[in-house]
Amino acid sequence: MRLTTLLFPAVVLGSACPYGTFKPEAPGDTRGVCPMLNTLANHGFLPRNGRNINENQTVEALNKALNLDMDFGRFLFTAGRLSNPLPNATWFNLDHLDRHDLFEHDGSLSRQDAYFGQWSRFNKTVWNWTTQYYTGDVLDVQMVANSRAQRQMRSNLTNPKYQLSEVGYLFSVAENAAILSILGDKVTQTCPKKFADFLFGEDPFAELKF
Repeated sequence: MRLTTLLFPAVVLGSACPYGTFKPEAPGDTRGVCPMLNTLANHGFLPRNGRNINENQTVEALNKALNLDMDFGRFLFTAGRLSNPLPNATWFNLDHLDRHDLFEHDGSLSRQDAYFGQWSRFNKTVWNWTTQYYTGDVLDVQMVANSRAQRQMRSNLTNPKYQLSEVGYLFSVAENAAILSILGDKVTQTCPKKFADFLFGEDPFAELKF
């Protein structure tokens, strides 16, 4: 996905793009379950190959691209580092985040549960379930909460191995909060629905325009 298209519509109107060249995932690169981190790699804020991401890179990317607090960046890096199967690792690859019930969790908004098969890539059916609860062109807290609740309920009812660890729960809540506070307006807690579609959509590497 083009970060400029998602967060900076002025670029479409002809303003200079301050975010470098968009390059989608290439053969040999790695991507994971997090659409936003994938996008940061596509724009070069994180290593474009998605590999050997260290703390400084994570903190700087989240701060510069999304204006997120550096402490949050360090927290996110710690979770990423712990997903690395190597003990005492000081880095992670984006596909390490596919580790079940850490970043990746049952009841995802856009990925199917691991029990049912491939879980790290966008799943259109799952996303359609989610967006059934996005009942307007502008998302609000209630819509986002309803969509998350139905995903957890559906997963719990249909997945005999359903589980949600404390860490998985926290990231489940965080991804919903991010829709409103990062993609949208953190003061009004609203977000244009099309922004969520762009971030989670079926073809995140397409050239999207308003």
